[in-house]
Amino acid sequence: MLNLFRKTGDLVPICAVPDGGALPAFMHGETWKFVGKVADIGDQLLEADRSTFRAVLRETGYYLYVPMDPVG
Repeated sequence: MLNLFRKTGDLVPICAVPDGGALPAFMHGETWKFVGKVADIGDQLLEADRSTFRAVLRETGYYLYVPMDPVG
């Protein structure tokens, strides 16, 4: 399960953080808001990004992306 947080402003990046995972330091403050939970984000990623998603999540503890369809 992934917790999703959206940054406020013109750009709409989403930061996916595993349940129980620590929030990245850049997310502290009021510019990010929780927008929900999903089991997987593969369908929200461009096909070229799907292969790297899990590796980056394992390495960093989070994954930043811009969804094909806006969230929240």
